[in-house]
Amino acid sequence: MSIVLLILALLVGAVFGILQSSLQLADNVKAESDRELRVQKFVELCENAFNRLPPDGVISIRPQKGFGSQQQMLEIAFALSPFDAATPGIVTIGSVAAKDGSLEVGVSFEEVPLNFAPTQRNNTARPVEVPLLRGIHSMHWRVYDPQSQKWVDQWNEKAVAAEIIKSGQTTLTGLPPSGQNLSLNLNVGDPTQPPGAANSPATPPPAQNLGTSMYPRPPMLELSISENGEEPRRWIFWIPESVVPQ
Repeated sequence: MSIVLLILALLVGAVFGILQSSLQLADNVKAESDRELRVQKFVELCENAFNRLPPDGVISIRPQKGFGSQQQMLEIAFALSPFDAATPGIVTIGSVAAKDGSLEVGVSFEEVPLNFAPTQRNNTARPVEVPLLRGIHSMHWRVYDPQSQKWVDQWNEKAVAAEIIKSGQTTLTGLPPSGQNLSLNLNVGDPTQPPGAANSPATPPPAQNLGTSMYPRPPMLELSISENGEEPRRWIFWIPESVVPQ
């Protein structure tokens, strides 16, 4: 009887060990799938925010306070809400340090009241903050600068969304004087053009008055995300131009 009980205990222990390993593997697979789904949804949220950027929307990328120059924050003034796709306001994508040393990436949205004058729009709404990614090793933005034809880490770094909204002025109306370089006002060009093309005198479109953004938009944004110290994955976003007919 003792031998039979010993054999049964060994069999139960072996089956339990196999079952526990299978459950652990299933949990790992589900966690990896959930993490990949969250990254995909985050990339889709960024893409939708850029695709629905209004003509007066302003993109700013600068170092995030508290992290030195290693971490950045992306801020979009006059953007549409990522939650209802209709309300205008300020969208901010940034990161905070978690207790385990990783980063937690989140998006915040602060509504711009439509019934207030531009000089009264500051500090009138409380931002909504939603965490989106956890366990991130690093997140980095780069911007293609058509003037230097290089990728840079900062863009409109001195443009603060709250101050832009408070001033209420984002565009310069009218065409530049004859012979003046339009690219100096716009800072947006075609990256496929040969070097020096942006410095040539601009020819304004016929029979059209342009509203040129005071805060130029980049033609492309690059997002790189690294998880668990792995090789970063990269995504490229095309940004609509900010010059529109008036």
